[in-house]
Amino acid sequence: MPVEPYYVPEVWRRPEDFQAVAFHTRLDEVKEMIQMRQKYFRKVKLNLINMNNCKALIIVILLLTATVLLMQSALAREESIGSANESLTTSSNKTELISFVESALAYARVVGKDRALEEFSNNTSSFVSKDLYIYAYDFNGTCLAHPFKPDWIGKNKLDVTDSNGVPSLRNTLNAAKEGKGFTYFIFPNPAHDNRDEFKIAYAMKVDDNWFLGSGIYISCS
Repeated sequence: MPVEPYYVPEVWRRPEDFQAVAFHTRLDEVKEMIQMRQKYFRKVKLNLINMNNCKALIIVILLLTATVLLMQSALAREESIGSANESLTTSSNKTELISFVESALAYARVVGKDRALEEFSNNTSSFVSKDLYIYAYDFNGTCLAHPFKPDWIGKNKLDVTDSNGVPSLRNTLNAAKEGKGFTYFIFPNPAHDNRDEFKIAYAMKVDDNWFLGSGIYISCS
């Protein structure tokens, strides 16, 4: 009797399955089996490649995320240091500003009002250093001395406001009435071509009739 061909499974999952097939299997079935296994391994290979690509993509995303976080942390640290330095600088400048106005007050009490006002109005005097200078007003708001606003001298400037509408002189005058104090406003900086800049002003009362003031500019450049 003729030998029946050995049964061949439709899908082969393991290499050892192929080795177990009897040699009497028909050649066309063997070819079909080989083709099926080739297709299977190609799919497996593609899946492995896709998995590797996916892993690589995840690694790249993680690295980019870590880089962004590090950059943000570094920027935040720089901003924090910059803010701290600016705060320390402003604090130091305010201390110098107070000493400067106190020295002008002492000078006025020694040499007298008229001579002091003449000195404070001179833009080459020892009381002018770049954007740091002394000015004087009476408590009605009339300008008595100003080295960079000579056209203001003798005129009432009580209602003058800055570019934001802040009553700069009125606020300074009110601080001086209390004996001394700080005010803040926008004012032309003579050291920067009279460009409007934020100014921290400090005023001190000389007597019941007039007061002295000065200020430091906070420049963006």
